Order: sequence, then C-alpha cells, then structure tokens
Amino acid sequence: MKDLPLDIGTFPNLIEDGYIYVDKTRFIYEIYKPGKKFFLSRPRRFGKSLLVSTLEELFKGNKKLFEGLYIYDKWDWEKSYPIIKLDLGEKSYDTSDELKLSLNNFIKETAEEYQIKISGELLKDNFAKLIRSIYNKTGKKLVVLVDEYDKPIIDKINDFDMANGNRKVLNNFYGVLKSSEKFIQFIFLTGVTKFSKTSIFSGLNNVTDITLTYPCICGYTQEELEYYFKDYIAKFSEDNNISNCDLLSLIKEWYNGYSWDGENRVYNPYSILSLFFNGQFNNYWFESGTPSFLIDFIRNNNNNINVLFNPNKTIHGTFPNFHLKNLDFTTLLLQTGYLTIKEVDIVLGELPSYTLDIPNKEVNDSLFTSIITEYTNNDSLDVIFLARKILDEIIKIDNTGLQNSFNNLISSIPSLLYGNIKEKDLIESFYHGMLLSWFKLMGFFIQGEVLTSTGRLDAVLKKGDLVVIIEIKYSLIESLDKMVDKAISQIKDKKYYSPYTDYNVVLLGVAFGDRTVKSHLEFLNI
Repeated sequence: MKDLPLDIGTFPNLIEDGYIYVDKTRFIYEIYKPGKKFFLSRPRRFGKSLLVSTLEELFKGNKKLFEGLYIYDKWDWEKSYPIIKLDLGEKSYDTSDELKLSLNNFIKETAEEYQIKISGELLKDNFAKLIRSIYNKTGKKLVVLVDEYDKPIIDKINDFDMANGNRKVLNNFYGVLKSSEKFIQFIFLTGVTKFSKTSIFSGLNNVTDITLTYPCICGYTQEELEYYFKDYIAKFSEDNNISNCDLLSLIKEWYNGYSWDGENRVYNPYSILSLFFNGQFNNYWFESGTPSFLIDFIRNNNNNINVLFNPNKTIHGTFPNFHLKNLDFTTLLLQTGYLTIKEVDIVLGELPSYTLDIPNKEVNDSLFTSIITEYTNNDSLDVIFLARKILDEIIKIDNTGLQNSFNNLISSIPSLLYGNIKEKDLIESFYHGMLLSWFKLMGFFIQGEVLTSTGRLDAVLKKGDLVVIIEIKYSLIESLDKMVDKAISQIKDKKYYSPYTDYNVVLLGVAFGDRTVKSHLEFLNI
C-alpha cells in the first residue's frame, strides 16, 4: 500500500516519496486560461495548499512529476513561467505594521531569487516593482499564487481594529495585481472566506470565484475514497471484523457531507487520512484547530446559537461575503465549514436559494461538545458521557436520574460565566441554547421555537421513532415545581403533540431558576 500523506502538503514530496495522490489535475486543466484570475474558498485543511503546490509545479514545467496523471498528455510542457508564490499562513501578522514588514521581507527575498535588487520601504511600490522587474528580466509573464490570502484577517476576527488594520494592508497589497495585469499570465488565490471591500474582489473585479462551480476540486468524492483508499478500507474492515459496505456507511456518516452545489458531496481529506492512519473513528478535523471565534460569537450573543437549531437555514442570492463590521453568524459558519450547502433551489428569473445544514457527525458532535465544554467546567469526555446518560434517562422515563443529570449540568457552570450572562440579561437564552446543545449532541434532529396553530413550543426533538416535546420555563420568582407543572400542562392543553401521534412521544418540562433546575418526563397518553 502507498503511504498516507497525512502531513505532506507539497506536491513534489508527495509524488517523489510515493504517497497516495488523489488526482485533481482534471479540474486544473478545465479552468486554466491565459490571463485568467481565480479565487477558491474552502475551510481549513481541505487541500487548498496542495492544490496551489500542484499549480506551482505545472507552471514550472516539471513534467516528470505528473506522469500517469490526467493532465500529463494535455499540458504544454514547452512553456514555463516565473512564479510568485505567497503563503500568508507562513507570515507574521500580529499587527498591521508586522504584516507590512513581513510582506516587504517576502518581496525582497523573492527579488533575490531572481537577482533583482529592491530596497524601498513602501509595500505597494515594492510589490509593483517586483512584478515588473521579473517580467523585464525573464521576458515572460508571471504566475501569481496566493495561499490563505485572508489568514491575517480571519485569525484576528474577534478584534475588529486589528482585523481591519490587516485588511487595509492586504487591500493595498493586492491592489497591485490590478495595475500589473499586463505582466501577469495567471492568478490563483485561496482562502477560507471571501471578504467584501478587499481589493481582490473590488479593485481586481474580474477575479472568477470558482467556490461553487467546482465543488470537487478539493476534498475526496465517494468514488475517489473507494478507489484510492481501497487497500486501507479492506484492511480496516478486516481488522475490525466489519464488512466493507458497513464500514463505508460509517465513514460517510462521520466524515462525508460537505457540498458547495447541493449535489456533489465530499470528504475532508484530513479526517479521512487520520481515520486510516489511526485506525479508529474520532473528531480529527475539528480537533486540529480550536474554533474559539465561534464560542466568542455565541457568548457575545446567545441568540446566535439558534442558527444551529433552525432546520430551515437558508441564504439567498450569491455566495455571501464577509463584512468585518457586521459579521453574520450563518455566513461565518458556512465559510468555515461548520455549515454546508444541503440543497440549491434555482428558479429561472429568481435569485438562487441555498439550504444549509451541519455536514456530518464529526462536525456535529465536536461543535456541540465544544460549546458545552466552554460553557461548563466539564471536559469533553465528561460532556459526551453525560449526553449519553441523559439520552438513556429520557428513553427510560427516569425522572430521578434526569433530575440528577440536570443538577450536575447546572452546577458545572462557572460562577464568572454565570455572572456575565446574568448581567447581560441573557440567562434564559443561555439555558435554552445549552440545553438544546446537549440534545443535539445526543443525535436528535431539533426544531426550535416551533409555531403551531395554538402557540409556539420551545423545541421538538426527533430521533428514530422517538419524539421529545420540550417546554422550558425561567423565573427568579416563581417556584420550580409550579413552572414545571405549567410547562407540561401547556404542552397538553395546546396539544403541541398533535402532529407527532404516530411516534413514541415523550413530554419534557424544564424549569430554570437562580442556578437551579427542575425537570419532569412523561409518556404521552391520549
């Protein structure tokens, strides 16, 4: 078996050292046109850097590396081009001045490679001179490859002043590409996000965004998974005494589901490589980077979490841009990979509509475990254990066990966090969001704040043939017992259960007070 390229990000190393390479050169062949400029957005660890490295070797004319690949007999190997390749993930950007210095150092280092002298201090002037000088020296147009163009912005997303300062530096820097068009053969840029008012997309307004039009250019399709990893699939099946078919179903449940057109779905490469390398299912992609900005967004406004419980998450029109001053939580989740496009509805003469959802089990479990872990003193293993325990107590209508579990949950909320949310008058939405996060972690399909003909119920949970109808009450004055009785009575009196009588229905009333909780479970009897 060929080795797994788990930590190999460069195309030459991957090919020369005999690692598995999932051939994506067909897409490169399809998009390449002289003078064109492309942008691709994908979440982190999705193979963007490998794609950029592949482009670099193609334009260098390293034919031998591509033997046996789709593009080998279709590319004009007689032509090669000087290349400017910039990886913003490797640069310093803790301040805008540091980013300017880092980019200027990059320009001067690149100039030295071409035996060109650049000694000025102005970033924009130096970049323009570098492009022009390489063209004059080689007599060839340049290829410009920029990987993670937005990293100095996205990494500072929770500090507007710092993120905006870096955005302005990059706006100035990338604007040179527009004025230098006559010296450039091809431009390809990657990033996690698409920011508005960054001159890649404003000044250089003819960049073609292939984020949606080439959904399989990064990531592994089902066919690619089964073809390139067939030996690993067979070994995993044998080692775990499971059929190939059952294993593939598990892999799909855990790691498939990312889509940019609502039809083609792909796997995150890092998760698949980690699965076969370690020989066990785990939350690999999520654990490779802490989504602290998501937690901060939820903490700053607990209503943000409701986006995750809305079964009809939609966006309309073009793929949304980031607005630093007014960040939209749904856009943030979509462009960073925590939501994906489930369906696309296109009606002639109207704007397209995109239905969004969490892509797979890995993201679902990791995301809600992280939310609960950040909101409590529990570690991730405790969170998962308690979630399974609560599910078992609901199924068995174990009121004593569920009450104890909820008591443990409330007692695990740090005093400082509780004080902060109480001061913001967000305690009710905090409890609501945290409780639904637990149920999401248990694998329930959740509909929050469901409108009925008789009123609005707080949540409906579905899992197989089980439906749990929840009514939540909160007060610092009224007794917990009275609130729980009111919750259950409200479900019954308003007949919130009516659409679900073909299921096994459980009614759950939950009352929250001042760091206290009371719950009651019962089967529906009608």
